[in-house]
Amino acid sequence: MLSDPDSRPAKRQKTSGNASSTSTHRKDATFWFEDGSIVLISNQGTEFRIHLGVLSFNAEFFRDMSGLAVPDEEERGYTTIEVADSTQDLIHFLHALYTRSYFHAGKPTPYDTLESLLRMSTKYLAQQLRSDVIKHLMMMYPPKMNDLHKYSHLRIPHSDSHSLQAIAMARENDVPTILPTAFYFASVIAPSRLVRLHPKPAPDDLARILAGREKITRAAYKCAWSWLFQKLTVDMCYNTHLCEEKRLSVVQEIARRPRDVPFLFLDDMPHESEEERRGDSVSSDSDSEYEGERVCGPCLDAWTSSEKKNYKKVWNSLPSFFKLPKWEVLLKDSE
Repeated sequence: MLSDPDSRPAKRQKTSGNASSTSTHRKDATFWFEDGSIVLISNQGTEFRIHLGVLSFNAEFFRDMSGLAVPDEEERGYTTIEVADSTQDLIHFLHALYTRSYFHAGKPTPYDTLESLLRMSTKYLAQQLRSDVIKHLMMMYPPKMNDLHKYSHLRIPHSDSHSLQAIAMARENDVPTILPTAFYFASVIAPSRLVRLHPKPAPDDLARILAGREKITRAAYKCAWSWLFQKLTVDMCYNTHLCEEKRLSVVQEIARRPRDVPFLFLDDMPHESEEERRGDSVSSDSDSEYEGERVCGPCLDAWTSSEKKNYKKVWNSLPSFFKLPKWEVLLKDSE
């Protein structure tokens, strides 16, 4: 859902009666073109003389102004419009329209810039820019578990609050597709720290984050790591006693770090450390030193298969942990 039209800036031509107020305005150094046909004035008094053709080509909101583009004053040759946007928002928006390399999906871009671009493209119906920003955000907060680490370099600056900024952006500009993953990132923040971060989540969202954290913890033990807690039933197990001991040692290691359980999807799966251990033993001259430290091949295969399947099951349930629609509904709405 796009912004309410009533919240969009009125297209008000400036009259000569307002001329005295121009003394408090200042021209932007970059976006002041002598052949510009329109001047946008930010809520902080910065003037941007730009081209109505560029605006109307990229942003639908400005298209019905074509017939209104008459000079404000004969000697000036342009129309002035005061808008409610900040100077910084206008700078980011105009850079995106005028400078091809300024932003594209996949280019590392600070959160403040993304926030401005999403807000302005939504407000002024710049559909291509909005689509590009949403595509970028979906790379940062993907719907697929396997993509969670793929574009981590795009989250800049990478601080604990990045997920809270993403939630705020999604709420303000109707981008629900990124919410499950953004909420997940927020859920791994220690509650004592979460309540001190900015931007502060809305009370309802804070409740979702904390409740989701508990649900993920329960799902980790009941589903994702269930192989470790079930009775060993691998028919081809080479050494049941040894494999049971190994499973117990993994469970004990998990129990020693209860605060890390919500990092389920951000840490390696438990079986991966065992695979690495087996790889080390293969490259070692002496295999016997590893015999008492690893599960047998059939058990490792069963463990691996169980974890991969169950991790995916938990990920598919992620939206429900935060009281959000199912993945397929969110993805369909984003089309």
